[in-house]
Amino acid sequence: MHVDHQQAAGLSRRSFLKTSAMGGMLLATGSSAAVLTGCAKVEPQNGYDFLRAQDIAVLTALTPVVLADVFPTDDTAPKAIEDVLRSIDQFIYATGPSSMAAIQELFDLLSMPPARWTLCRLWKDWPEASPAELEAFLQRWKGSSVGLLRAGYGGLAKIITAAWYLLPQSWEAIDYNGPQHAPTPVANAGALS
Repeated sequence: MHVDHQQAAGLSRRSFLKTSAMGGMLLATGSSAAVLTGCAKVEPQNGYDFLRAQDIAVLTALTPVVLADVFPTDDTAPKAIEDVLRSIDQFIYATGPSSMAAIQELFDLLSMPPARWTLCRLWKDWPEASPAELEAFLQRWKGSSVGLLRAGYGGLAKIITAAWYLLPQSWEAIDYNGPQHAPTPVANAGALS
């Protein structure tokens, strides 16, 4: 029996080209709209190196949903969100110009109401969306047949998750005691032998 592996994977040259063309048009439209509306020229939020106010709104809404099983739900949650935002900001700022530009395009797309309505199916702004609506958005992107949306989900989930687990307050839940420090070398150790 002959198995066409491309067909079995649901990937054909035609579907790959269609997905690529649609993704390119989506990014070009989002980038053009961001430039025309001024989103692309917004400076980072005061106290941040990369994140802008609209990026912070998206991440503040998504962080507790992405980290649902491990994120605090008590009065420490606002501080935890602030810590995650600072961690994300430092991480993205250290990635370099090309990665920063790609991430900024994603945040621009998520921040524009028409894109939020059509791509995310969120009629409310990010801070007003319920956890159930945000979870539904994440699941739609995670399971999307459009590779660009799946990549957007993966990027958001990975950035938020990595930022959380870089913070010492997350370590206890995973039985991690923090980085081990190398022993301090003894001066003139070679002279002892």
